[in-house]
Amino acid sequence: MSNYLPGEWTVSSSDRLPYMDVAYLGGKGYSPISELMRAIILRTIEDYNSEGEIREEAITYMFDEEDQYIFSFRFICKHLGFDPDKARHHIMNATRRISTRRRAA
Repeated sequence: MSNYLPGEWTVSSSDRLPYMDVAYLGGKGYSPISELMRAIILRTIEDYNSEGEIREEAITYMFDEEDQYIFSFRFICKHLGFDPDKARHHIMNATRRISTRRRAA
């Protein structure tokens, strides 16, 4: 049990608090859910560039018309501001390999 009563916690300038970059607040930048969605799309591109069953599963995923499931291709594209049909077309008709490597910040 804590010895502190509500309202008794104080923070001094010497206390180390977790750092958070406020530039990403407001839904205009980094958010864990958007990062996960980007990772799913990048994984889909990698799988599409593979062969066999993995490629077939990526194609099935991209053509699934489900848009209510938060991790469906259509929902993710819409959430990230992409047209799902155009995104699928560009993935499948790329003239050069799409880089899926994450760049350092």
